[in-house]
Amino acid sequence: MTISVVIPTLGRPSLADAVRSVQSQTRPVSEIIVVADTDQPVALPADDRIRLLRNTGRRGPAGSRQIGIDAAEGSVIALLDDDDEWHPNKIERQLSAALEAGPHWIASCRMDVVGPGDRRRVWPRKLIRSEPVADYLFRFTDVRLGGRSLQTSTLCFPAELARAIRWDAHAGSVHDEPSWVLSVARTFSDLRVIQLPDVLSTYNVSTESVSRHTSDDTDRYIDWGLRYLGNEPARIRGDYLCTSPVSAAVAAGSLRGVRHSVASAFEHGRPGLAAVGYAAMSGLRLALRRVRA
Repeated sequence: MTISVVIPTLGRPSLADAVRSVQSQTRPVSEIIVVADTDQPVALPADDRIRLLRNTGRRGPAGSRQIGIDAAEGSVIALLDDDDEWHPNKIERQLSAALEAGPHWIASCRMDVVGPGDRRRVWPRKLIRSEPVADYLFRFTDVRLGGRSLQTSTLCFPAELARAIRWDAHAGSVHDEPSWVLSVARTFSDLRVIQLPDVLSTYNVSTESVSRHTSDDTDRYIDWGLRYLGNEPARIRGDYLCTSPVSAAVAAGSLRGVRHSVASAFEHGRPGLAAVGYAAMSGLRLALRRVRA
Protein backbone atom coordinates (compact mmCIF):
# COMPACT_ATOMS: atom_id res chain seq x y z
CA MET A 1 0.00 0.00 0.00
CA THR A 2 1.20 3.51 -0.85
CA ILE A 3 0.00 6.37 1.35
CA SER A 4 -1.00 9.87 0.29
CA VAL A 5 -1.52 12.36 3.11
CA VAL A 6 -3.95 15.22 2.46
CA ILE A 7 -3.72 18.35 4.63
CA PRO A 8 -6.14 21.25 4.02
CA THR A 9 -4.78 24.52 5.37
CA LEU A 10 -5.55 28.17 5.91
CA GLY A 11 -1.81 28.82 6.14
CA ARG A 12 -1.70 28.74 9.94
CA PRO A 13 1.72 28.52 11.66
CA SER A 14 0.73 25.12 13.09
CA LEU A 15 0.93 23.63 9.58
CA ALA A 16 4.70 23.11 9.88
CA ASP A 17 4.26 20.93 13.00
CA ALA A 18 1.50 18.94 11.30
CA VAL A 19 3.75 18.23 8.31
CA ARG A 20 6.70 17.32 10.54
CA SER A 21 4.52 14.76 12.33
CA VAL A 22 3.92 13.14 8.93
CA GLN A 23 7.62 13.20 8.10
CA SER A 24 8.33 11.40 11.39
CA GLN A 25 6.11 8.38 10.64
CA THR A 26 7.69 4.96 11.15
CA ARG A 27 5.84 3.86 8.01
CA PRO A 28 6.99 6.43 5.42
CA VAL A 29 4.29 8.00 3.27
CA SER A 30 4.58 8.44 -0.49
CA GLU A 31 3.37 12.02 -0.76
CA ILE A 32 2.14 14.91 1.39
CA ILE A 33 -0.46 16.98 -0.44
CA VAL A 34 -1.10 20.36 1.18
CA VAL A 35 -4.18 22.16 -0.17
CA ALA A 36 -4.20 25.86 0.69
CA ASP A 37 -7.53 27.69 0.97
CA THR A 38 -5.67 31.01 0.80
CA ASP A 39 -3.75 33.08 -1.72
CA GLN A 40 -1.07 33.92 0.83
CA PRO A 41 2.38 32.26 0.85
CA VAL A 42 2.45 28.96 2.74
CA ALA A 43 5.59 28.02 4.70
CA LEU A 44 6.44 24.31 4.49
CA PRO A 45 9.38 22.13 5.62
CA ALA A 46 11.72 20.95 2.91
CA ASP A 47 10.65 17.58 1.49
CA ASP A 48 10.48 16.31 -2.10
CA ARG A 49 7.27 14.46 -1.23
CA ILE A 50 5.34 17.69 -0.53
CA ARG A 51 2.96 19.05 -3.18
CA LEU A 52 1.25 22.39 -2.63
CA LEU A 53 -2.12 22.87 -4.33
CA ARG A 54 -4.58 25.77 -4.12
CA ASN A 55 -8.29 25.72 -3.40
CA THR A 56 -9.10 28.51 -5.83
CA GLY A 57 -12.85 28.04 -5.49
CA ARG A 58 -12.81 28.71 -1.72
CA ARG A 59 -14.76 25.48 -1.13
CA GLY A 60 -13.73 25.12 2.50
CA PRO A 61 -12.06 22.14 4.24
CA ALA A 62 -14.22 19.47 2.57
CA GLY A 63 -13.49 20.91 -0.87
CA SER A 64 -9.78 21.15 -0.06
CA ARG A 65 -9.70 17.52 1.04
CA GLN A 66 -11.33 16.43 -2.20
CA ILE A 67 -8.87 18.45 -4.30
CA GLY A 68 -6.05 16.58 -2.54
CA ILE A 69 -7.77 13.21 -2.89
CA ASP A 70 -8.36 13.75 -6.62
CA ALA A 71 -4.66 14.58 -7.09
CA ALA A 72 -3.37 11.72 -4.90
CA GLU A 73 -1.44 8.84 -6.41
CA GLY A 74 -1.43 6.55 -3.36
CA SER A 75 -3.78 3.63 -2.80
CA VAL A 76 -4.53 4.83 0.76
CA ILE A 77 -5.57 8.33 1.84
CA ALA A 78 -4.76 9.65 5.33
CA LEU A 79 -6.27 12.96 6.44
CA LEU A 80 -4.70 15.51 8.76
CA ASP A 81 -5.90 18.99 9.69
CA ASP A 82 -3.29 21.74 9.75
CA ASP A 83 -3.58 22.29 13.52
CA ASP A 84 -3.38 18.61 14.51
CA GLU A 85 -0.47 16.15 14.71
CA TRP A 86 0.17 12.41 14.47
CA HIS A 87 2.16 10.21 16.82
CA PRO A 88 5.10 8.57 14.98
CA ASN A 89 3.57 5.07 14.63
CA LYS A 90 0.06 6.18 13.68
CA ILE A 91 0.07 5.08 10.04
CA GLU A 92 2.03 1.88 10.70
CA ARG A 93 -0.43 0.75 13.38
CA GLN A 94 -3.50 1.55 11.33
CA LEU A 95 -2.30 -0.17 8.16
CA SER A 96 -1.36 -3.29 10.13
CA ALA A 97 -4.86 -3.39 11.60
CA ALA A 98 -6.43 -3.01 8.15
CA LEU A 99 -4.53 -5.85 6.46
CA GLU A 100 -7.38 -8.34 6.80
CA ALA A 101 -10.26 -5.86 6.74
CA GLY A 102 -11.30 -6.52 3.15
CA PRO A 103 -11.52 -3.93 0.34
CA HIS A 104 -13.67 -1.36 2.13
CA TRP A 105 -12.44 -0.04 5.46
CA ILE A 106 -11.87 3.11 7.47
CA ALA A 107 -9.25 3.16 10.23
CA SER A 108 -9.35 5.52 13.21
CA CYS A 109 -7.85 5.69 16.71
CA ARG A 110 -8.00 7.48 20.02
CA MET A 111 -6.50 10.96 20.30
CA ASP A 112 -5.09 13.38 22.82
CA VAL A 113 -7.37 16.41 22.98
CA VAL A 114 -5.39 19.49 23.97
CA GLY A 115 -6.98 22.83 24.84
CA PRO A 116 -8.42 25.30 25.11
CA GLY A 117 -5.70 26.42 27.49
CA ASP A 118 -4.17 23.69 29.65
CA ARG A 119 -7.02 21.18 29.30
CA ARG A 120 -6.04 17.63 28.29
CA ARG A 121 -8.18 14.52 27.84
CA VAL A 122 -8.37 11.40 25.69
CA TRP A 123 -11.24 10.90 23.24
CA PRO A 124 -13.19 8.85 22.45
CA ARG A 125 -13.96 7.01 25.66
CA LYS A 126 -15.95 4.36 23.78
CA LEU A 127 -14.65 2.65 20.63
CA ILE A 128 -16.82 1.54 17.73
CA ARG A 129 -17.36 -2.20 17.54
CA SER A 130 -19.99 -3.87 15.38
CA GLU A 131 -22.77 -1.29 15.77
CA PRO A 132 -23.89 0.89 12.84
CA VAL A 133 -21.96 4.14 12.41
CA ALA A 134 -24.97 6.37 13.21
CA ASP A 135 -25.65 4.39 16.38
CA TYR A 136 -22.02 4.70 17.47
CA LEU A 137 -21.70 8.42 16.77
CA PHE A 138 -25.05 9.71 17.99
CA ARG A 139 -26.57 7.40 20.61
CA PHE A 140 -25.88 9.42 23.76
CA THR A 141 -25.26 7.43 26.94
CA ASP A 142 -23.11 9.87 28.92
CA VAL A 143 -23.80 13.50 29.83
CA ARG A 144 -20.20 14.32 28.91
CA LEU A 145 -19.12 15.04 25.35
CA GLY A 146 -16.25 13.15 23.73
CA GLY A 147 -17.55 9.67 24.43
CA ARG A 148 -17.70 8.72 20.76
CA SER A 149 -15.78 10.16 17.83
CA LEU A 150 -14.30 9.47 14.38
CA GLN A 151 -12.32 12.71 14.13
CA THR A 152 -10.94 13.70 10.72
CA SER A 153 -7.22 13.67 11.60
CA THR A 154 -7.49 10.08 12.84
CA LEU A 155 -8.87 8.72 9.57
CA CYS A 156 -7.24 6.74 6.81
CA PHE A 157 -8.97 4.64 4.13
CA PRO A 158 -8.60 3.26 0.58
CA ALA A 159 -8.52 6.03 -2.00
CA GLU A 160 -11.37 4.42 -3.93
CA LEU A 161 -13.80 5.15 -1.08
CA ALA A 162 -13.23 8.91 -1.34
CA ARG A 163 -13.54 8.81 -5.11
CA ALA A 164 -16.81 6.89 -4.93
CA ILE A 165 -18.19 9.05 -2.10
CA ARG A 166 -16.77 12.53 -2.44
CA TRP A 167 -15.98 14.75 0.53
CA ASP A 168 -17.02 17.85 -1.40
CA ALA A 169 -20.54 16.45 -1.80
CA HIS A 170 -20.90 17.64 1.81
CA ALA A 171 -19.05 20.96 1.45
CA GLY A 172 -20.52 23.54 3.80
CA SER A 173 -22.03 20.90 6.06
CA VAL A 174 -21.82 21.47 9.81
CA HIS A 175 -20.40 17.93 10.10
CA ASP A 176 -17.81 17.06 7.45
CA GLU A 177 -16.57 13.70 8.69
CA PRO A 178 -19.87 12.22 9.97
CA SER A 179 -21.56 13.19 6.68
CA TRP A 180 -18.89 11.37 4.71
CA VAL A 181 -18.55 8.33 6.97
CA LEU A 182 -22.33 7.83 7.10
CA SER A 183 -22.54 8.05 3.29
CA VAL A 184 -19.73 5.50 2.88
CA ALA A 185 -21.34 3.10 5.37
CA ARG A 186 -24.69 3.31 3.56
CA THR A 187 -23.05 2.70 0.18
CA PHE A 188 -20.70 -0.18 1.10
CA SER A 189 -22.52 -2.81 3.15
CA ASP A 190 -19.24 -4.62 3.83
CA LEU A 191 -17.52 -1.53 5.28
CA ARG A 192 -15.39 -2.18 8.35
CA VAL A 193 -14.62 0.69 10.69
CA ILE A 194 -11.47 -0.10 12.70
CA GLN A 195 -10.82 2.08 15.71
CA LEU A 196 -7.61 1.34 17.58
CA PRO A 197 -7.59 1.82 21.36
CA ASP A 198 -4.17 3.48 21.20
CA VAL A 199 -3.72 7.25 21.31
CA LEU A 200 -2.08 7.93 17.93
CA SER A 201 -3.13 11.50 17.16
CA THR A 202 -3.29 14.91 18.82
CA TYR A 203 -6.34 17.10 18.33
CA ASN A 204 -5.56 20.71 19.20
CA VAL A 205 -8.57 22.78 20.24
CA SER A 206 -7.96 26.51 20.46
CA THR A 207 -9.94 29.71 20.16
CA GLU A 208 -8.49 30.05 16.66
CA SER A 209 -9.86 26.71 15.50
CA VAL A 210 -12.18 27.07 12.52
CA SER A 211 -14.55 24.60 14.17
CA ARG A 212 -15.09 26.93 17.15
CA HIS A 213 -17.15 30.04 16.57
CA THR A 214 -19.92 32.01 18.22
CA SER A 215 -22.41 32.54 15.37
CA ASP A 216 -25.75 30.85 16.04
CA ASP A 217 -25.81 27.84 13.71
CA THR A 218 -28.42 25.93 15.71
CA ASP A 219 -30.85 25.70 12.80
CA ARG A 220 -28.14 24.34 10.48
CA TYR A 221 -27.33 21.59 13.00
CA ILE A 222 -31.01 20.70 13.32
CA ASP A 223 -31.39 20.62 9.53
CA TRP A 224 -28.35 18.33 9.28
CA GLY A 225 -29.87 15.89 11.77
CA LEU A 226 -33.18 15.78 9.92
CA ARG A 227 -31.44 15.25 6.58
CA TYR A 228 -28.71 12.78 7.46
CA LEU A 229 -30.49 10.91 10.25
CA GLY A 230 -34.01 10.99 8.85
CA ASN A 231 -34.08 7.22 8.28
CA GLU A 232 -32.34 6.29 11.52
CA PRO A 233 -34.19 5.05 14.63
CA ALA A 234 -36.04 7.75 16.57
CA ARG A 235 -33.65 7.34 19.53
CA ILE A 236 -30.61 8.18 17.38
CA ARG A 237 -32.26 11.21 15.82
CA GLY A 238 -33.60 12.45 19.16
CA ASP A 239 -30.25 12.02 20.91
CA TYR A 240 -28.48 13.96 18.17
CA LEU A 241 -30.98 16.82 18.24
CA CYS A 242 -30.63 17.10 22.03
CA THR A 243 -26.82 17.33 21.89
CA SER A 244 -25.00 18.73 18.84
CA PRO A 245 -27.49 21.55 18.09
CA VAL A 246 -27.64 22.32 21.82
CA SER A 247 -23.82 22.63 21.91
CA ALA A 248 -23.98 25.02 18.95
CA ALA A 249 -26.66 27.07 20.70
CA VAL A 250 -24.67 27.27 23.94
CA ALA A 251 -21.53 28.34 22.05
CA ALA A 252 -23.58 31.17 20.54
CA GLY A 253 -25.20 32.06 23.86
CA SER A 254 -28.66 31.30 22.42
CA LEU A 255 -31.33 30.08 24.86
CA ARG A 256 -33.75 30.18 21.94
CA GLY A 257 -31.49 27.73 20.14
CA VAL A 258 -31.45 25.37 23.13
CA ARG A 259 -35.25 25.42 23.36
CA HIS A 260 -35.62 24.91 19.61
CA SER A 261 -33.19 21.98 19.64
CA VAL A 262 -35.01 20.21 22.47
CA ALA A 263 -38.41 20.82 20.87
CA SER A 264 -37.10 19.39 17.59
CA ALA A 265 -35.72 16.33 19.41
CA PHE A 266 -39.16 15.45 20.78
CA GLU A 267 -40.98 16.37 17.58
CA HIS A 268 -38.75 14.33 15.28
CA GLY A 269 -37.26 11.68 17.59
CA ARG A 270 -37.28 10.02 20.96
CA PRO A 271 -34.22 11.17 22.94
CA GLY A 272 -32.85 9.09 25.79
CA LEU A 273 -32.41 10.28 29.35
CA ALA A 274 -28.70 11.06 28.99
CA ALA A 275 -29.31 13.31 25.97
CA VAL A 276 -32.19 15.10 27.69
CA GLY A 277 -30.03 15.53 30.80
CA TYR A 278 -27.22 16.99 28.73
CA ALA A 279 -29.59 19.50 27.11
CA ALA A 280 -31.11 20.46 30.47
CA MET A 281 -27.72 21.02 32.13
CA SER A 282 -26.43 22.96 29.13
CA GLY A 283 -29.46 25.22 29.12
CA LEU A 284 -29.19 25.78 32.88
CA ARG A 285 -25.49 26.69 32.65
CA LEU A 286 -26.25 29.14 29.85
CA ALA A 287 -29.11 30.73 31.81
CA LEU A 288 -26.91 31.12 34.91
CA ARG A 289 -24.15 32.64 32.80
CA ARG A 290 -26.57 35.22 31.50
CA VAL A 291 -27.83 36.06 35.00
CA ARG A 292 -24.26 36.63 36.20
CA ALA A 293 -23.29 38.74 33.19
